[in-house]
Amino acid sequence: SFLPFPAVISRNQEGPGEMGRAVLIPREEQEKMKELFKINQFNLLASDRIALNRSLPDVRLDGCKSKVYPEELPNTSVVIVFHNEAWSTLLRTVHSVLQRSPPRLLHELVLVDDASEREFLKASLENYVQKLGVPVRILRMEQRSGLIRARLRGAAASRGQVITFLDAHCECTLGWLEPLLARIKEDRKTVVCPIIDVISDDTFEYMAGSDMTYGGFNWKLNFRWYPVPQREMDRRKGDRTLPVRTPTMAGGLFSIDRNYFEEIGSYDAGMDIWGGENLEMSFRV
Repeated sequence: SFLPFPAVISRNQEGPGEMGRAVLIPREEQEKMKELFKINQFNLLASDRIALNRSLPDVRLDGCKSKVYPEELPNTSVVIVFHNEAWSTLLRTVHSVLQRSPPRLLHELVLVDDASEREFLKASLENYVQKLGVPVRILRMEQRSGLIRARLRGAAASRGQVITFLDAHCECTLGWLEPLLARIKEDRKTVVCPIIDVISDDTFEYMAGSDMTYGGFNWKLNFRWYPVPQREMDRRKGDRTLPVRTPTMAGGLFSIDRNYFEEIGSYDAGMDIWGGENLEMSFRV
């Protein structure tokens, strides 16, 4: 089986993909690249050449970089569900959380394995995360249960004051966590989503997302991104560093107070099909 360990830990910022740059595969390796692409539907050859702790650009607005957050913030458990995820993308997610979260705010990482078949996600993964120096727990679903039931299992096992859900193939940038926790400290019934930037599935280039769109839905109950309306610009008096109030949220990445999550009934454990959880959670909130 394809062993995942070539993915490196980098000591400098010279290597492939550093500072979020694109990784281009030479022509003679294109065939191999296309083969590997089929495994996870992204360019695995590129991903495995990038350090697990690669550097990223700071794409925040200047006003966000200078914000000061309260010393006393709630801590969080970060819950990540994966199923047959690639080694390099899963561990790059984990490293980015560890690297860019203030240690006092990161209570633990909870990885929920939704019945993966890949050998390297078993003992190799357990041995690897033990050496990371931060509590990382791996929970295994007995059988394939889907994202929602796997998340519920992770949430139930987690012990932080806030639960932060992330996907298994994302990279957290500098200052990602404090603003999420600060909003919840202000009002524990706030559910906070970060701006979701883009990592190219082809080159793994990191590109800034837009703060000018928010979540909505159409009459078919499909979640969609819409431009932030003028009334919301006016409410913020043109200050783009203030949070946007949004009718519905993307389902993949958000922070929520643990007790509040339970009070509103968490997720409906009967949801089987991908893509309804964002609207469901929004309507509960």
